[in-house]
Amino acid sequence: ADGTLYDASVVGTDAAFDLAVLRLEGAEDLTPATFADSDDVQVGHVAVAIGAPLGLSNTVTDGIVSATDRAVQTGPTQDDATVIDALQTDAAINPGNSGGALVNGAGEVVGINTAIATVASGAPGSQSQSGNIGVGFAIPSNTAKRIAQEIVETGSATRAFLGVSAQTAA
Repeated sequence: ADGTLYDASVVGTDAAFDLAVLRLEGAEDLTPATFADSDDVQVGHVAVAIGAPLGLSNTVTDGIVSATDRAVQTGPTQDDATVIDALQTDAAINPGNSGGALVNGAGEVVGINTAIATVASGAPGSQSQSGNIGVGFAIPSNTAKRIAQEIVETGSATRAFLGVSAQTAA
């Protein structure tokens, strides 16, 4: 918050979960964020989204947790899709919030903002999207911690993948 900048190197990334681990160089006396147990999060709990939506740095919005363990498909195509069991919130999340913290009323990280639901805008068939419509999603803190620990220990993260797809039959 005081404007200090640090050089950093990338320890590893997991594109499917939109997470990265960075190693700061020359950083001392920093206080790490406290992570809450995301399994304890319940519908109705306070949710505060922190990030830089639409390039507006240091933005904070609030709301509640609207759902837990929400299956959310990320990725631009069916072949690139990853399904996460996300925390759903009505705290305003917009493009640019990805990677920001979702915190509880005590200021503990319960999730990492990663996706929003949108409605189509513009011409029919266009790929443009609207901003916040009150449905945002965060990677639960327990999942983010597990992935980060695996990246630190092994350089990559693991996840189960069944390798099948389904479609509705007529």
